[in-house]
Amino acid sequence: MMRANKIEPRIKAEIAGNTAVVYMHGTVGDSWFDDSISAKSVREQLNGFEGDEIELHINSFGGDMFEGIAIKNYLSNRPEKVTAYIDGIAASAASIIAMCADTIIMPVDTQLMIHNPWTYAAGNAKELRKVAEQLEVAQTSLEETYMKRFVGEREELKALLDAETFLTAEQAIQFGLADAVEKEGSLDTVSDKLVSSLMAKYKKPVSNHLISDDKAEEEEATDGPAEEPEEKEQPNEAVTIDKIAGLFA
Repeated sequence: MMRANKIEPRIKAEIAGNTAVVYMHGTVGDSWFDDSISAKSVREQLNGFEGDEIELHINSFGGDMFEGIAIKNYLSNRPEKVTAYIDGIAASAASIIAMCADTIIMPVDTQLMIHNPWTYAAGNAKELRKVAEQLEVAQTSLEETYMKRFVGEREELKALLDAETFLTAEQAIQFGLADAVEKEGSLDTVSDKLVSSLMAKYKKPVSNHLISDDKAEEEEATDGPAEEPEEKEQPNEAVTIDKIAGLFA
C-alpha cells in the first residue's frame, strides 16, 4: 500500500536586479493537496537577498492563521520595501500575509476575504470551552493585524469579520486594506476613493470637508452675498455596524 505524503512547502522566488519576486500560490501551512506556503520556505528563498524591494504575488484561499502571521512578521521586519500583488484571491490567512506590504495592489477582478478564526475540535465540554477561549485570543491577534491598516472603528472591522466578507479591489481600498487598483496597466490610487468612502459613511458633501473656512470666506467676498439656501432635511449621520456588514457581505 502506497503511503500518502504531504506536499512539501514550495515557494518560487525570482531575483531580478535589486528586486526579489516571490510567488505565493497555494495553501498557507501544511497541505496534502496543494503547494504549501510556509514561513520556513519564505526565509529560505530570501536568505542572502540584499536588495531594495520584495514583490509578493499572492493567490491563496488561506490556511493556517499562525503560519500566515509568522510570514507577515518575517517580511515586515525585513529592510526592503514590500509590494503585494493580489493575483487572484487573498483569503483568510493569505490576507494576513498581504498586510505586511507597504503597498497592496489589486487588479479589478481580484478579491480579499477576511473572517474570524475557526478550527475543528472534538472532546468533552471542558475541552471544547478551552478551544473556544483559544479562538477568542486568536481573534484579538487577528483584529490587531487588520487594525494597523483598517480606516474604520474596531467594531466595524468585527462586523466584517463576523460576516466572512469578500471584498472587491474597490471595497478593500475603501477600508484601507489595499492601496491601489490595477486597471489595464495603470494604477488607480487610494486617495480619492478613501475620501469618497469616508464621506459616504458620514453622509456629508465632500466640499464641506475639503474647503477650509478661509477659502469659503474668500469665495464669499468675491462672489458677493450668497443666496439663502433652502432648508433641507439633515441626513442621519449614524451608520450602524449591521448596515456596513450587510453592504459588503
